[in-house]
Amino acid sequence: MFGHVAAQAQKVLVLTEGVLVYLNREDVAALAAALHEQPAFAWWLVDITTPALLQWLGKAWGESTGGAGMKFAPDEGPAFFARYGWNAAESRSMALEARRLRREMPRAGLYRFLALLMPQDRREFFRRLDSFVVLLDRA
Repeated sequence: MFGHVAAQAQKVLVLTEGVLVYLNREDVAALAAALHEQPAFAWWLVDITTPALLQWLGKAWGESTGGAGMKFAPDEGPAFFARYGWNAAESRSMALEARRLRREMPRAGLYRFLALLMPQDRREFFRRLDSFVVLLDRA
């Protein structure tokens, strides 16, 4: 399929929103390598989460995801993709973008205020609960 798409286009943006988190590292690595094999695939837009958020979601949601366990949250963040030929051209925090675009979850302002009252270590814990949209380009 990738070869067929690449043969039809000169520059392709691949989108995998909501996919990678459900794959294991080996599968994401294989996908990254397979996409990079296609010279027409110029960009890849991914969303990734921090290991802290993945762990927290696993505890918070448990089996409510229907057994579709979330797996992929690379410790190295977007740098994970470099060994497969992809550079992180741009990375944006979903939390900060939601705030910038005024599309935050309900009561987000209240949570930010309450965070000011928390001890520093607790604020740091919640700061690490983030996910990112990353635009990758070919190395």
